[in-house]
Amino acid sequence: MPYSTNNNVSLPASGAFGLGGVQVFGVSGSWTIPAGVNNVRVRLWGGGGSGGGSGGGFALETIYNLASAGATTIAVTVGAGGTAGTGNGGTSSFGSYCSATGGNGAGGTVGAGVGGDINTSGGVGGGNAAGGGGGAGSLWGNGGKGAPGTTDSGFSGASGGGSGSTAAGTNGGSGLFGAGGGTVLGATGNFTSPTSGNNIGSIDLIGTGGGGANKQAGSNGGGGGFTGSGGFPGGGGGGALSGGGASGLVIVEW
Repeated sequence: MPYSTNNNVSLPASGAFGLGGVQVFGVSGSWTIPAGVNNVRVRLWGGGGSGGGSGGGFALETIYNLASAGATTIAVTVGAGGTAGTGNGGTSSFGSYCSATGGNGAGGTVGAGVGGDINTSGGVGGGNAAGGGGGAGSLWGNGGKGAPGTTDSGFSGASGGGSGSTAAGTNGGSGLFGAGGGTVLGATGNFTSPTSGNNIGSIDLIGTGGGGANKQAGSNGGGGGFTGSGGFPGGGGGGALSGGGASGLVIVEW
């Protein structure tokens, strides 16, 4: 996994929680409740859709009094990204407490947080023919919309949508902490990659990167441009059947 699992992860907005323990789930599994721990904070991103697909949703929930439920483990499901084509992103969940649905392929229904204290939605994708993928939701708000046409740029948001253009000169939308990628008008090559990668030093900033331009992958939750893949976690993939959606993510703090 590209994100730190150390107990010293910086949390500038939400602050350290409880004992400072952090566990990151990139695949489905189960979380074992540590002895003496009764409270937990959970962040979830759903998977991104493909083929100009919509971004995955986000949820953050604080859960209290775990001991009263009598469980020793809690099931963790991490939603898969939509496979290249028009596949839907999967839902991430933490037991029955909260979930984040995945974005649908080809510009369908956006992913959304469900049951959290904070729930945000992914951006709608531009559709399969030429559209860019929508950005994932995050702690900071909804993802940006993917570009809907062959000459459009992506829209900005808490994560950016990717550009839908098959020609140079249009840009991916910017996320809150990352610029969208761009190409040069009249040129055939791609220039200016989207910013805000995965080594960002804070789990509060996950899902806030820029969207890709034509043929570029999104960054850190940003949607992929035309034929580009969505940025992990939860970014929607670009159009023309080859842009896969990014998988989801679950982070547990205690």
